[in-house]
Amino acid sequence: MRSWEKKEFLWGLVEKHQDDLLQICSELIQIPSVEWKGIEEILRYSCNFLDGLGISYKVLRPWGEIPCIVAELGKDGGEYGIFNGHLDIVGPGDLSRWSYDPYCGTITDTQVLGRGASDMKCGCAVLLFLLKLIVEEGLNLQGRLALHLVHDEEQGGEQGSKWLTENGYADGAKFCIITEPTSYDYVEIGQKGRARILLRTYRKAINGSVMNYVGESAIHHMINILSHIQELGDLEGSVTEKEQKIVEASQEVIRGAMNRQEVGGAINHVNVNILSIDGGDVDAMTAEYCEARLALGVPFMITKEQVHQKLLDIIKASGAACEIEYLAWEDGQRTDGDNPLVHSVKDNAEKITGRTMTPAYQWATSDAKYYRRKGIPTIQFGPSNNKEVQSYNEDVEIVDIVQCAKTHLAVLEDMLGFDLGE
Repeated sequence: MRSWEKKEFLWGLVEKHQDDLLQICSELIQIPSVEWKGIEEILRYSCNFLDGLGISYKVLRPWGEIPCIVAELGKDGGEYGIFNGHLDIVGPGDLSRWSYDPYCGTITDTQVLGRGASDMKCGCAVLLFLLKLIVEEGLNLQGRLALHLVHDEEQGGEQGSKWLTENGYADGAKFCIITEPTSYDYVEIGQKGRARILLRTYRKAINGSVMNYVGESAIHHMINILSHIQELGDLEGSVTEKEQKIVEASQEVIRGAMNRQEVGGAINHVNVNILSIDGGDVDAMTAEYCEARLALGVPFMITKEQVHQKLLDIIKASGAACEIEYLAWEDGQRTDGDNPLVHSVKDNAEKITGRTMTPAYQWATSDAKYYRRKGIPTIQFGPSNNKEVQSYNEDVEIVDIVQCAKTHLAVLEDMLGFDLGE
């Protein structure tokens, strides 16, 4: 059986068992895995699912709290790859703004509905479904496939993907596939880094009754700094000619996803979010101190040194005395656009969907960075309705879910290989 004939056979299996795939999507969405109780419930679901397939796995609790699952199937001696997904979700928000129960998991003629459908219950369902298909259809992998299911990606991944990669659970992997939400027409191959910064200003407190004449407030000094903090977005980094083409393609992707032309700069510029401001504690006195917490999204082509120097310049221009503390810094990461994994996802998705797939950088961040830091080629490609991700009335198109499953089954054939007993 030739390569594409073999893939056509595999895709036929996905279509044959499509109802099973959608049922897994629905069942995962029905579990509100936002806080501890829901996390434990969806953990039990995943364990029961793997038990039913006879797949060996471990439940790990790195800090004795949030669990993660590591499962494996296939055989030693071939290549080794990883499926990764997170089952934690954000809360539903104001329930009155939903047109349906956020945890309904309803399957319509064209969509699957509910909180987490895009981010990323349906993506995880694809991964579980593919394991089920491999086992029940006797698709003998010619390599080893691991499943990493984590439950804290929305909180930064410290007890999930970060811990797993730092403790040997990804060692030796040739590739990692994450079914985070993308869109119909791009394969994510890189994302921004993440920074958390604490700024502190101090001034001598005086009675507020004479503030307008002789006083200085630490809060006012902080305001002077924050009024210019968006200037961090003026920073520019250097990229290769090949990377610049990907940057430009990525800008078109985000413009299409958001339907706004001005958002293109989010790909290659620092994004600044002022998380909180706190200062002063006596009604009659001026503020002696003020703290502001910042969250930055930093593209891979901009360094910590650049960011720090720009911060110093902003502070100096404000005339304020300010301390800078880096609470966290993570460099942006990327996978080479010419990597065989990227070509496999792109080529198979284009064959299945009939659309052109663009390798693109993400405008946000995710657990993919932890695998990329280990030198593991990693892509993200998963079902999504980008306009409703983590919003009210979240949903995913059924055709997108099915095409995602077909794509990654074909990628496994390319990267690991199946022995179909031909």
